[in-house]
Amino acid sequence: MKNSLSLLPKVGVISVTDVPREQGLVGEREQYINKAHQDLIDYLRKNNIDVVDVSSKIERPDNNLVAIYKHSDARNCIKVMVNEDVEALIIGCWHWCEPMLIVDLAREFNKPILLYSDGNPMWAGVTLISAAGASLWQNAPNFYSIVHKRVYGDKSEIIKWTKGVTAVEKLKRGTFILWGGSYALAMEYLQDDYPKLKSFLVGDIINEDQYILIKYSEQIAEKRLIDFANWLKTNKTVINYDDKMLTKEIFKKQIALYLAAKDRINEYENVLGVSVKCFTELSDTYGVDPCFLPAFLPFYEDSEGKKDVVPCVCEGDIKALICSSLLQIISSGHPSLFGDILFIDKDYLVMGNCGASSIYYSCFSKNVKEVLKGITISQNFEGRGGAVSYNTARDNLMTMVRLLRIKDEYIILLGLMQTIEIKENMRNKTCFYRNWPLTALKFNVSIELLVDSLGANHLIGIPGDFTNELTYSGNIAGIKVFRIDNDDEIKKWINYSNSKAKHF
Repeated sequence: MKNSLSLLPKVGVISVTDVPREQGLVGEREQYINKAHQDLIDYLRKNNIDVVDVSSKIERPDNNLVAIYKHSDARNCIKVMVNEDVEALIIGCWHWCEPMLIVDLAREFNKPILLYSDGNPMWAGVTLISAAGASLWQNAPNFYSIVHKRVYGDKSEIIKWTKGVTAVEKLKRGTFILWGGSYALAMEYLQDDYPKLKSFLVGDIINEDQYILIKYSEQIAEKRLIDFANWLKTNKTVINYDDKMLTKEIFKKQIALYLAAKDRINEYENVLGVSVKCFTELSDTYGVDPCFLPAFLPFYEDSEGKKDVVPCVCEGDIKALICSSLLQIISSGHPSLFGDILFIDKDYLVMGNCGASSIYYSCFSKNVKEVLKGITISQNFEGRGGAVSYNTARDNLMTMVRLLRIKDEYIILLGLMQTIEIKENMRNKTCFYRNWPLTALKFNVSIELLVDSLGANHLIGIPGDFTNELTYSGNIAGIKVFRIDNDDEIKKWINYSNSKAKHF
């Protein structure tokens, strides 16, 4: 894949200072600003942030000073950030400067802005943060000036904000491919307003017929098919053939569809995720389930070596695909988990995708030998083909998220859940999805409230706590965020959703 999008957040750092005038402590002030500026940059880089030290790239009479105070310097800084594809700007507010300088930066940059002070009491940085913040609100040159972020002292919050807002900026430059389009099985929520999404959240959405995968699959060299099958067998994947649902011929076609998808992705630029509509064109008419796409595309390598992790969902669920890509970017490249909510018990739910989810979740590992020996490929009970089955490992904190649309408004629901062991009695409760990959997630809310709040049958998750980052993503995209891991928060969401009926 031709990909100019790095998963690393890319920010510019600019420090500002007062205009030159006859006063004491000027030298001490600038020495302090120089050190604070460099300390901030070092901290960001240690936390895997790609930093552009913007003011160091412009010409000025005194290159020993890092802070700017001239509006002409601000304009030159903007040129640097545009040229370097900077996704967000952090402004060091260490001491006083004339706030209009910061307003000018926000106006011209027109991307996410954060004002930061380290809280040093000697230099009153909070004076500038509050004055500049109020100026941004009142002048309001653009959306980002209104939703600017202020951080006072806690550098760790900068990292969360940076990951959240830059992930949205990457979405705006990315491409999503929907093979077979959407509206599978007449699920209304799968449909969406693509021009609307492209106006504020994603770069492009491409609809292609599934036939392109079939056509490409017919051109896959036999050796590639054999190598993939041998890769599974060598790494101890269990494959249970039968004479109807998972024949060797169907197995070979499943491999071919996966390799075809990988080849097609490589013909595009900046692909951030794909969807494949299985029912009913592929599952019934063609007679082969494309389950190997959601299993192997969102993983780090295959029989042909290391590769990009590409989020993959099913049924043209563009909102789930956006969530999957957002989580992957925020988590620095981890595959996201996608699947249906299959049943809910007293304090846990079980989810699994029809035929496959990312094989990463068989043991939460990048090690292909550990992963492949933990999966079993057996007949799917939908269409024809092999389902990639595993039990997700226990004791992993997961951030679960769902983008939905109610009337004309997009909403993000998110919360924390904990994976628990898939016991035999859980899988025995299943029927047609017995051979699917299953994940059990413990929750701490009322079942009735949870069911009442769910934004779709599809949930998306990632290991770790990224709720703060996702909240920042929602805020910078202009999307309201509600938590579904707390009863009171769920009630707020239910009340808000009910308020949408008032205009009828």
